[in-house]
Amino acid sequence: MAANPPILLLDTNIWLDIYLPHRAGRQDALALLGEARKRDAGVAFASQAALDVYCRVIVDNKRWIRQSGPLTEDAARAIKRLAWDCVNEMQQIATAVPFDAGDFYQCAKFRDVHDDLEDDLIMSACVRSKANYLVTNDRKLMAHSPIDARTPRQMIELFRAGLAKGTPTTDQQGTSYWLYRWLESYE
Repeated sequence: MAANPPILLLDTNIWLDIYLPHRAGRQDALALLGEARKRDAGVAFASQAALDVYCRVIVDNKRWIRQSGPLTEDAARAIKRLAWDCVNEMQQIATAVPFDAGDFYQCAKFRDVHDDLEDDLIMSACVRSKANYLVTNDRKLMAHSPIDARTPRQMIELFRAGLAKGTPTTDQQGTSYWLYRWLESYE
C-alpha cells in the first residue's frame, strides 16, 4: 500500500530558529522547510506556538536595538509589524493545529511523563493532528514524544534517504482524504 507524504509538526523552537537569525539552528530549520516542500510533506504547528513566536520576535528585536541605543516609537512599530509578518508566514507555510479543553485533558496524561505544559501542548497537537513526525531540538521532548521525534538535521537525512513515511493511502484521495483525516481528529 502506498503512503501519503508525511506530516511534520514543528516545535516552537524550530519556528524561532527560522525567524530569529542569530539562533544556531537556523540553517537546518530553513533547509528542513526546503526539503519538506520538495517532498510535498505537510507541515503543521501547535497554534499556541504562533503566540510564542510573536512575543519572542518582539522581545529579541527590542533587546537587539537597545544594545546600540534607545528604542524609538517607529522602531517599536516596525518590530511589531515584523512579528505579525512572522506569524502570517507561519500560516502560509503550515497548518495551525488548534487546541481546546480536551487537549488539557490530554496534557494531564502527558504530565506524568513530561511535566512541562508548553511541551505537553505540543505533544497534544501531535496526537490531534495525527502528524507522522515531531521536529524539535528539545532532547527531553524528543525522549517523551508520542510520535517519532527528530531534529531538523535528522529529518532532512530521513527525507534524503527516502525513509520518511507518511500515512498509508486509503480509498479516499486528495482534498477529501485530508478533510476526513482532520475531522477524525475531533472525535
